[in-house]
Amino acid sequence: MSNEEAAARFQLGTAEIISYVIEMGVDPKLMELASSYDKHDIRYLSASEMAELRVTNVEANQSPVGTSQVSTRQIPVPVRAPAPDAGRQMESVAVAFIKDLIEHHGDNNDFALAQVQASYAPTVDYYGKLTNLSSIIQDKRNYYQRWPEREYSVRDDSIMVTCADDRCVVSGLYDWVVRSPSTHKQEKGAANFSYTISIGPYPKIIAETGNVQR
Repeated sequence: MSNEEAAARFQLGTAEIISYVIEMGVDPKLMELASSYDKHDIRYLSASEMAELRVTNVEANQSPVGTSQVSTRQIPVPVRAPAPDAGRQMESVAVAFIKDLIEHHGDNNDFALAQVQASYAPTVDYYGKLTNLSSIIQDKRNYYQRWPEREYSVRDDSIMVTCADDRCVVSGLYDWVVRSPSTHKQEKGAANFSYTISIGPYPKIIAETGNVQR
C-alpha cells in the first residue's frame, strides 16, 4: 500500500483504540506512553501511574488484595449505596470528556488527530457551518503541522456545563501556547470554547465553536 494509505489505516486503528480507552474512562496519555516503547520492550506501570492514568480505581497508596488472601467469612455483606444523581453524573462525564480532548490537542500529531476522529460525530456544526468529520480532521491536521509544539490548559474555574435529555453543552476558557521550531515562531493567549456533546455509550461532539482572546 502507499504511504498515505498506511498512515490513514494507522490513524483509523489508533482512533478505534483511543475511542475504547476513552469509553473505559482511561486517560488517552496511556496510548502515547505505550507507543513510546518498541514492540519488543515491556513497560510495567507503577501503582501511582495506574491511578494517575485511571487504569485502575485503586488509590496509589493502597495495595490491592487478592481474593486468596480474604476468607469468605470475612467478606462483609455489601450495602447498596444511593444511586448517584444522573444529571450530575452526565455533567461530570461531559466536562471530563472535553477537558481531555482540549488538553490532549498538545499530543503528537498522530495521537491528537486520532482522538479527534474518535471524539467527533460524522457531521458537526463546526464554527457555524455543517462540516463532515474528514474536513474537520484536515483542518486540525493543517493547524498541527503549522504548530508542531502545542500546550493547552483548561481553566477549571471557567467551566460551565448544562445537560438536557442526552445532550450537554460545555463551555469555558483555556490558555494555549504554540510553537514552530522550524520557523522560530511562538504564539500564546487564551481562548473561549463551547462544545455540544451527544451523551451515550460513545460520547460524540456534535457542535464546536469558540474564539481567541489575546
